[in-house]
Amino acid sequence: MSFVFNKKNLIILLATIFILSLFISWKSINETDAATTSFRFVVMGDSRGSSDGINETTLRSLLTEVESLPIQPEFIFFTGDQVMGGSDVAQELSDWNDLVDDYFPLNKIYPALGNHEDDETIFSNSLTHLPTNQLEGYQRTSYYFDYGNARFITLNSNRKDQNGNYIIDSVQRTWLESILEKSGKTHHFVQFHVPAYPIGAHYGKSLDANREQRDALWDIFDEYNVSAVMTGHEHNYNRREIDSSFNATGYRFENSIYQVTIGGAGAPLSTTNRDSQNVEIGPIASYHYMVVDVVDEIAKFNLYDMNSNLIDSFEVKRSSTQSPTTTTIDFQNGLYPTSAYEGTSDSYLSENDSIVYFGSEATLLIDGDDPSRTGKNKYAILKWDVSDIPENKSAISANITLDVTDASSSSYEIYALKRDWSEAEVSWEENTNGSNWEQFGADSLSDRGSSVLGVITANTTGTYTVELNGDGISVVQSWIDDSSLNYGLIIANSSNTNGLDISSSEAVNSTLRPKLTINYE
Repeated sequence: MSFVFNKKNLIILLATIFILSLFISWKSINETDAATTSFRFVVMGDSRGSSDGINETTLRSLLTEVESLPIQPEFIFFTGDQVMGGSDVAQELSDWNDLVDDYFPLNKIYPALGNHEDDETIFSNSLTHLPTNQLEGYQRTSYYFDYGNARFITLNSNRKDQNGNYIIDSVQRTWLESILEKSGKTHHFVQFHVPAYPIGAHYGKSLDANREQRDALWDIFDEYNVSAVMTGHEHNYNRREIDSSFNATGYRFENSIYQVTIGGAGAPLSTTNRDSQNVEIGPIASYHYMVVDVVDEIAKFNLYDMNSNLIDSFEVKRSSTQSPTTTTIDFQNGLYPTSAYEGTSDSYLSENDSIVYFGSEATLLIDGDDPSRTGKNKYAILKWDVSDIPENKSAISANITLDVTDASSSSYEIYALKRDWSEAEVSWEENTNGSNWEQFGADSLSDRGSSVLGVITANTTGTYTVELNGDGISVVQSWIDDSSLNYGLIIANSSNTNGLDISSSEAVNSTLRPKLTINYE
């Protein structure tokens, strides 16, 4: 009897295990099906030795840990400084290739050019599996590839400006924006070696040394809300959130994006911390590697040390149907978009001084009766060069900020000018030297538009901002689409008897100069 009972129990037990295994398999299959895109990649950086070649011991230890992961990565992103460099950099890179090939096929590792490799041609010739000449003139140092629902972009941060500062220049930025705009991917992961926002030993000597170029770069990351920016160079791990608190040099950031410094694959470690704004973790002086798991809209980041102890963990979410992000840019001489901007032209037209040029005056005068009781007019004209906005962008709002030095109880209207003019040669009679307005004072429909673009009613002195209406936005859009159509604006009202004075672009205090603000997407 006992034998029968045990046999029966055994049969029941085996049946239960079988059913349970089917359930587990079914559950696993359905969970996999629920994620339409799921993959893993690993990030490392800075494997150079302290004085020569590669820190082979550390790099091999890290790769061994990666090799033991239960789920293997599809590839490795590497943030630069693979080797120490110098006169034998080609041989060192060859040695590095041989080392990593012991663990993964070479075509599964995608490095960025580091400052220690320091030779674009040798780097490109050593890494022949990388895409070549996606950006003309950069060989294999600027490239991208797609995997799953993500685009992976590598930039060259090793070029320098005329002052010897590291930059990612306008050529790369234009290319970057084009491949982000056409991507159609949910995630965008970007890597380059020299940080945009360093915190330690390289603070003030990385991309932050040329802040205008750095901010122009980050503005693109912000516009497309990239999933993460990964850098090296600083020999530690740190994670920093770049958000609107970093607005500068005319750029405004709408999104929060992590710059993750991953620089601990063998180079001498550093704990230097000189700027901790928005640093959420670090600097951590520990050799490390990062595992990134992408599951549809979620990217989960886990950082491990050489013993596979978890150091940091976070995730980001990006929508597969993201709404277009907006960008706000200011145009003001001496300040925005950069301190070098001198794209504002302005003057005023005086009926009483019909052949006098006022383009060098620090104040613009607007009136419908000056001198008093003569009925003679004064009109202000202004123009901003807005060519920093790409032609394929759409203006969604625009406003003008003025410094009012003499207030008026009267209202003045803004119209679009339809004829070009020169600040140094414009007067009541002439738009340029030797060429007259069709009607003096730019008063014909061939000289100015008939639609009111905005109204100024500045009854107190100080800062005054006027929002342009729908017609005004359309005019601004025409300037973005075709800079040759940008003739600027005229502020006028011939029936007023109470004048309005505003500071011009020649004002000594640059913050008082006329400013145009455009919000676009």
